[in-house]
Amino acid sequence: RRRGRRHTTYDDEGMDDIDDDVDGGGAITARTGRHKQRYNDARQRLVAGCICVRRRRRRDEEDERGTTSETTTTSTSSSSSTKVLMINSKKGPRGNGDGRDLIFPKGGWETDESAAEAAARECLEEAGVRGTIASTTAPMPAYEFTSRSKLKAGCDSIEATCVAHVFTMQVTEVLDHWPEEGERARYWLSPSE
Repeated sequence: RRRGRRHTTYDDEGMDDIDDDVDGGGAITARTGRHKQRYNDARQRLVAGCICVRRRRRRDEEDERGTTSETTTTSTSSSSSTKVLMINSKKGPRGNGDGRDLIFPKGGWETDESAAEAAARECLEEAGVRGTIASTTAPMPAYEFTSRSKLKAGCDSIEATCVAHVFTMQVTEVLDHWPEEGERARYWLSPSE
């Protein structure tokens, strides 16, 4: 079996032609560097990400770290449960019990992709999931956050601010292997958690 090279059909708005950056060995590789990074007029880094959700039949429940491969369903019957995907941050401790923050998958929005494409790519690279973006033209309202690494690097508060464009994704596939699997763990949580 070839690692990480599964294919999913996305919505009709062009998501099926995202380049998975597959190397010659069949493994999906993450993009690196910021040479294609988008910035706004205030020199704030633009990022994109997703709140990834899935509905699962209760008999298919997996362990709390989300490491098993399974089929998801969009059933709305009472025998299903909704889970939200979070992953651990690569940054240092701030207190969720395991010494790392839990975050939604997100990362740099690059010049050769739409915000929705960037969000889907980040979900694949950081969390090893694919799915259907709810709306590629109307993400949730953008929000700003401060990059701790940019502050540490001496950037002023405006340049250290990132602007995030967030979408919702219905997860249709969970990969066994993904580019950042050695640095990130999946946590499937109930919405109330």
